[in-house]
Amino acid sequence: MRIDIGLARRVEHSAAKFATSQALALAETSPTTEASAEGLDGGALVSFGIGRYVNRAIGLGFGGTAANEIIRALDSFYGQRGMAPSLELSPLADPSLLPALTAAGYVLERFRNVYVHDLATLAPPDDQLIVPITAEMADDRKRILSDDAPLGSDARRISDEFCDASSRFAGTHDFIAVVEGAPAACGSLAVSDGVGWVGGAATLAARQGKGLQSALINYRLRLAHELGCDLAAATALADGRSAQNLVRLGFQLLYTQVVLSKPV
Repeated sequence: MRIDIGLARRVEHSAAKFATSQALALAETSPTTEASAEGLDGGALVSFGIGRYVNRAIGLGFGGTAANEIIRALDSFYGQRGMAPSLELSPLADPSLLPALTAAGYVLERFRNVYVHDLATLAPPDDQLIVPITAEMADDRKRILSDDAPLGSDARRISDEFCDASSRFAGTHDFIAVVEGAPAACGSLAVSDGVGWVGGAATLAARQGKGLQSALINYRLRLAHELGCDLAAATALADGRSAQNLVRLGFQLLYTQVVLSKPV
């Protein structure tokens, strides 16, 4: 697959559109989060709420907006919410943006790999039972996705808020892998502008190492193709098990993003 600015722009703006739908759904189902999103430069300024999963801008640097305008918007949007301004930045974004950000006090927070998969070539289906999540399975998914975090803990509350909102995410499909009649792992597919985003993955500790996430990924790749996507995408830490699974299942490293933030 040829990696160029056009592909990067498509993937980045698709991610921004999906994250925007997540924020708006979260604002509807859990108003106390004060989740919100605003479009900028073809991407988006996204906030799920203090202490939650996504509080950074996505997809900036491909729409032609001047760097100083982007920085003003970042400072304003996150400053109004009592957060450190933050964004994830592709190495193929406008080259004037990174030096402007560093001059404005933004610093490196972490790295994040973006992977893509051409859906023209797919692995054959396997025999692992994977089913769409039903209302009866909602609590099972919450338990799995929170990594069995105790009820009442902040980690469980934040994870459960996300699960409650997920059914309202535009173009999102959630699945459970069933082993011996019981839910054992979960995963999601989000379709945005012809890109199938693979995420929302977790496996019960007792069922790890059994290939459930590989089966879930292959299942979602085939579904993405059936739903009209020609490309799948996912993100992962470079040294994690998720990254290893993605590469083994045919994903290609598109690039490594930097996540930058401006200390408050």
